[in-house]
Amino acid sequence: MNRPPRALDPRAFPGVASAAVFALVFLYLPIAVTTVYAFNGGEQALVWEGFSTRWFGYVLTNTAILDTAVTSLQVAAVSTAVSTVLAVAFALAADAMRRRGSALASGLLAAPLVIPEIVLAVATLAFIRMIGLTPGFTALVLAHTTFCIPFALMPVRSRLQALDGHVFEVAADLGATTWPMLRRVTLPLLTPGIVSGALLAFVISMDDFIISSFLSAAGSTTLPVYLFGLIRRGPSPSINVVAVLLLVLAVLVSTVTYLAPRRKRTSR
Repeated sequence: MNRPPRALDPRAFPGVASAAVFALVFLYLPIAVTTVYAFNGGEQALVWEGFSTRWFGYVLTNTAILDTAVTSLQVAAVSTAVSTVLAVAFALAADAMRRRGSALASGLLAAPLVIPEIVLAVATLAFIRMIGLTPGFTALVLAHTTFCIPFALMPVRSRLQALDGHVFEVAADLGATTWPMLRRVTLPLLTPGIVSGALLAFVISMDDFIISSFLSAAGSTTLPVYLFGLIRRGPSPSINVVAVLLLVLAVLVSTVTYLAPRRKRTSR
């Protein structure tokens, strides 16, 4: 039985498969090496001296690392909550706008995705000084909220555009007004997108370095900024451990983001 012809045959592009394999190896091999050397018992980050978990104990009891991790979690939690609420509000407002106005507003809100982050960092630092703020926790929350909104918005808008408009028409025919419809119909249907957007915003905030390095101050240093300082002093297995713990967090968040919409569909 003959197979139907493919639109694109990979064999027609020699070298593509090899390039793809090289890209995957280049991407994931350093992660694998970092994970392995997190269990190194020696004092050097990349000199294997035997299997040990002592650096995990060191990281989990190091006051400086824990304090910066708590700061990162606090900033990420607040900015995620605020950016997700704003993203949902914008998605609903843009959905009710005319097509041209909606496209313009979406383009403006998505600008942080394409503007170089160093430009955002410099502009944000200048702006907070202009309004009388100084680098610190409040400035970090404002900056993280701003650049997390587009990431929280993407899954929400995607979910909203996938919904059947007849659902809202039926709810209106049954007498649902604006707020009851929002609370009982719209938000429950948007829950998978809201959860995905919030988790994505949380990871982006936890991972940010450039803007955080401009806006951090004594007592409000985030974990990525603190890790960069450790690396400049000299590589240590503790850095590998922190990287692995952040990797585990990212994998957990990605798993929840992937499974949340599926569980929602299965429960129907």
